[in-house]
Amino acid sequence: MVSATAELPVAGEAVAGWVARLVLRAERDVIWSLPEVTSEEHARLIAQTLTQLAGKGVRTRMLCPARVIRGAAWQRSVGTVERLDVRVCDGVRQELVVVDGGAVIAPDASPGEPGGSRASMIQNSTVADMLHQLLCGMWDTAQRPMRPLSFEGGARGRVLREVLTLMAEGYKDDAAARKLGLSVRTYRRYVADIMRDLKVESRFQAGVRAARAGLMEPDGD
Repeated sequence: MVSATAELPVAGEAVAGWVARLVLRAERDVIWSLPEVTSEEHARLIAQTLTQLAGKGVRTRMLCPARVIRGAAWQRSVGTVERLDVRVCDGVRQELVVVDGGAVIAPDASPGEPGGSRASMIQNSTVADMLHQLLCGMWDTAQRPMRPLSFEGGARGRVLREVLTLMAEGYKDDAAARKLGLSVRTYRRYVADIMRDLKVESRFQAGVRAARAGLMEPDGD
């Protein structure tokens, strides 16, 4: 197996920068599993990398847990990248980047060292193909993120999550409205907005889809 390991003197952004430089060698396709964003700088670096890849015409797919996409750092940086192709997969535990189906970049996330202290590039075709197939399989079964603008932070976002929670718990409209201090008419308008944004036809479907997308949980910081 052919591999190159970079021993870096500092953690976090230095590792992320090394990874970004390797990813930018891509010419056709990148599939990237990202279990966490460790800082604002990390998020900005990922966003810059994705933007440059898009400018080169490289197809890039991101696999992330829902909590990462909900995080403030992601929303401010990565979430602003145009035509970002991302799917939600809470099974993502290890950061891996497969470049052009033939090289794997694997940061070593050491405990207590965000981003790890080193990263490896593996160019063994058998290993790369195996990991490429693994990530593609996860991609095929992952959910598209469902976070319409009306679910962003602030008072409205909090009310919508509360409405979703009461819908999922089976509250009747009048009881739910009283609990939230709303009129029944206003509560029903929120319900209609939720169902429209989530593109569902029933309240049960709305609850299931929102739970899978992590919309009922508080925003990350």
